[in-house]
Amino acid sequence: MNYEFFLAKRIIGSKAYKSSVSAPIIKIGIAAIAIGIVVMMIAIATGIGLQQKIRDKVVAFNGHVTISNFDSNNSQESIVPISKNQEFYPEFKEVDGIKHVQAVATKFGIIRTETDFEGAVFKGVGQDFDWSYFQEFLIEGKLPSFTKKWSEEVLISQYLADRLGFKVGEKFQMVFAKNDTEKAPNIITFNIVGIYNSGFQELDQQYLIGNIRHIQRINNWEEDQIGNFEVLFPIIHNSIKKESKFIKTHHLRSTLSR
Repeated sequence: MNYEFFLAKRIIGSKAYKSSVSAPIIKIGIAAIAIGIVVMMIAIATGIGLQQKIRDKVVAFNGHVTISNFDSNNSQESIVPISKNQEFYPEFKEVDGIKHVQAVATKFGIIRTETDFEGAVFKGVGQDFDWSYFQEFLIEGKLPSFTKKWSEEVLISQYLADRLGFKVGEKFQMVFAKNDTEKAPNIITFNIVGIYNSGFQELDQQYLIGNIRHIQRINNWEEDQIGNFEVLFPIIHNSIKKESKFIKTHHLRSTLSR
């Protein structure tokens, strides 16, 4: 029995304490401390849960670790392509605890309607994309299917759908600039098959998800060229050490095959 518990038990159990004037005050103090500890524990648990949820939302759009070309800038648009033919893809075996590796690419474009327009980042994904996060975000329609080589199906955020008046089943045009600014831009018609809401407006207002083949065609890339890899870990609490080990092992120009 520790000293604090022993002392508290003696004070509460003594007859002098029970009959003293300060007894109600001590009881109120004990109750206040107990309630304060409970509230603090609830606040900590809620904070940890909220932090985990926010992290999951960010991971859904960018993965835990991103592998891109060393020459690429820090913009959200894939500039310099890399080859999918890497030792760590599709399965990474050199580092334990990696759940999944997926190939993606991004390109900025303008969504155009008859009366309005909106800038957004088109995230191109393939059949290897892990949809588990977006399955939770899905509020209407279905997830896109990329079993065909060319698919115009896209998943759009509720934020963009509300701003532009879109509904599931409708089509829209998106304008993409070419690397050669003297050439006419690419205009692609997409079909909305699903609407998602991650609850993170800063991300929802930016991204729509579609087939990576469109970005490959616009950028004149080969079929095996992509923008970057996203690495997912199964247990986020232990992912920091894994991420550090992963980065130290693969932060070299010679790591990626072009």
